[in-house]
Amino acid sequence: MEHHISLLAAWLTDVLGLHRHLWAGFDAGVAMSWLERYDHLFSASLAALLTLLVCFAVKRKLARVPAPLQASMEAILKGLQGIIDDNIAHHGEKYLPLVGTLAIFIFFCNLFGMVPGLTPATTNWNVTLGCALVVFFHYNWEGIKAHGPVKYFWNFRGPVWWLIPLIMPLELLGLVARILSHSVRLFGNMSGEHVVSGLLFAALPLLLPVPGMVLSLFAVLIQTFVFVLLTVIYLSSAVAHEH
Repeated sequence: MEHHISLLAAWLTDVLGLHRHLWAGFDAGVAMSWLERYDHLFSASLAALLTLLVCFAVKRKLARVPAPLQASMEAILKGLQGIIDDNIAHHGEKYLPLVGTLAIFIFFCNLFGMVPGLTPATTNWNVTLGCALVVFFHYNWEGIKAHGPVKYFWNFRGPVWWLIPLIMPLELLGLVARILSHSVRLFGNMSGEHVVSGLLFAALPLLLPVPGMVLSLFAVLIQTFVFVLLTVIYLSSAVAHEH
């Protein structure tokens, strides 16, 4: 896929006087600085920093009568806790820190596609793959802690013992394949939305901005919700006492 350099990364490259050069085997013919080359990590770092700043800002000024930011965060966390409780029967509250952090981080990553000068980090597969790997290792670890390693992996044996040599490898392959489906779904949808929005805004700059922004915000929210919901479902299947 073509590498899109954000205006912010290009501007910082010029301001900081960073050297531009060709990168072997990458976007041949285009000279880029290291900041432009790794623009997706720059955008993801900004999203992570913004996530931390929002959380610290809320924590520092907790009050019985919440300010708008605190009230918004409480509503988001209550909604996420409701999703967790609907899918995980016991002790679901302990998964809220992971689910909440992922939700806020991915939301900001997606939202950057609507900010002039920035590109959404989730349009790069490396970022969505990293998030999917965190989820994969976490829910498998929780499943192993809940059942023990032998019982956890024995749950992938299939319905009858004589099909174990056939079913178990397929089940384990399906487990690993979740990494690909979980990461590619977010990456593909956000990449497509970002490209289509750019084309529409370029074609109809005077007529499209308001409805286009509404549709983009809707896509940002939906893709964040889908990634978080799948995370909760995977956690639920891993820690459930029956598979």
